[in-house]
Amino acid sequence: MKVLSLIDKHLEEVLCAVILSLMTIVIFLQVVLRTMHLPLYWTEEIGRYLFIWLIYIGCASAVRKRKHICVELLDLVLKERGRFVLSIISNIVFLVFAIVLAYYSVAVVQRVSSQLSPAVRMPMSIPYSSVLVGSVLMVFRLVQDTIARFKEREEALTAND
Repeated sequence: MKVLSLIDKHLEEVLCAVILSLMTIVIFLQVVLRTMHLPLYWTEEIGRYLFIWLIYIGCASAVRKRKHICVELLDLVLKERGRFVLSIISNIVFLVFAIVLAYYSVAVVQRVSSQLSPAVRMPMSIPYSSVLVGSVLMVFRLVQDTIARFKEREEALTAND
């Protein structure tokens, strides 16, 4: 149970740290070897694909931490109940977007599964699946966040009574 709790709290952070470390190593290796006139043909491609994975996993991390893009002007104007309703509507709209993104990314991953990347010759479904994995993680985190907001609202109402 403790392991599941750790995964729930830190999955995206750990994945982002690992991906960022790998990306840094690969790009550093590319820079060093190019200065020695020994360029590696695959480092730029792997660095780019790692960066794409980092972006989508980072989006899921931002959702989990409630740090995704939002307009805070209405939060300043609205009362507590209005902020709650706005946050739920925002989560639902974002959830619909993430579900649509996941749905269409499945088709894209299937379409490119037979293609190979130019330098490394890996299936292109691997870099393209970053969108699918990231959007599924976002859906999961948005559902978690919406449930948590309802619980917070309920606790706030019982504390005020």
